[in-house]
Amino acid sequence: MEAIIGKVNVPHTITYTIHGNGAIDIKASFKTGTDFNLPRLALQTSLNPALDKITWFGRGPIENYQDRKNAAYIGLYSTTVEDMREYYVRTQSMGERCDSRWLTLTNNHGKGIKITPEGTIDFSAQHYTDRELWQVKYAHDLGNIRRSEVVLNLDCVQRGLGNASCGPGPRPKYEIKKDSVYTYAFRIEEVK
Repeated sequence: MEAIIGKVNVPHTITYTIHGNGAIDIKASFKTGTDFNLPRLALQTSLNPALDKITWFGRGPIENYQDRKNAAYIGLYSTTVEDMREYYVRTQSMGERCDSRWLTLTNNHGKGIKITPEGTIDFSAQHYTDRELWQVKYAHDLGNIRRSEVVLNLDCVQRGLGNASCGPGPRPKYEIKKDSVYTYAFRIEEVK
């Protein structure tokens, strides 16, 4: 399959294995080309608005990125999707959590889904897509674009932030390499 995002073509393969107990194993592979310049390679889904309680074992409790995680310690954290939002003056991608061993999204009765990666996974759960965030200018406009559903990004790889607001971009080791293949795998299962 191919996804075209802006002018960038991203060939990818997704394999689903559905088990008799309802668990789903997902393996994804992404290929970057010579023109690749996107901030992340990820699978994204929209979930029922009731799945707004999130728990993870990974870095937190604050937002963190591969090149910005020194103050985010590995632990068990719980919050709501709404509270994963950051309050930036100018809207931007936000709420990333790195190095997670597993995460759950559940409703008020504790039912929902659990995602367990091979290794670790970075993710974000918001009420906005990145595209929507970049289309509004200021945080006070977020109410105009807020979705009721949960937008879950499960990142294969995300570009580091660097310090481009007042300095250089990310170091080379935090860039997504051109002409490369990135893969990851995870399991989705029911939380009863």
